[in-house]
Amino acid sequence: MPVRRLIATVYLQDPTTHEDLILRPGESPAPAIAALVTNPAAWNVPPQDHAKPGPVAVGEPGTTAGGSEPDSGQGEASGGGTKKSSPRRARTSSA
Repeated sequence: MPVRRLIATVYLQDPTTHEDLILRPGESPAPAIAALVTNPAAWNVPPQDHAKPGPVAVGEPGTTAGGSEPDSGQGEASGGGTKKSSPRRARTSSA
């Protein structure tokens, strides 16, 4: 497994000591601290669980487990895929 190193400066707070931490590019923090860095763009190597996608089940086209076609809910009832915005209310001035 490649070592994950930061490629950007990260500012965070240690949850146990409440101490402000500054992690600099090139550093490889301890796993407990690294787990606090949630932005994947801060790392030079993506986490191992995101690097390889899992297996995908592939069935024959047009078949479903229930034997009938599922109702997608995106037919004529949805208005052709366009969403209307809610009407705005006029603001009243307060005296």
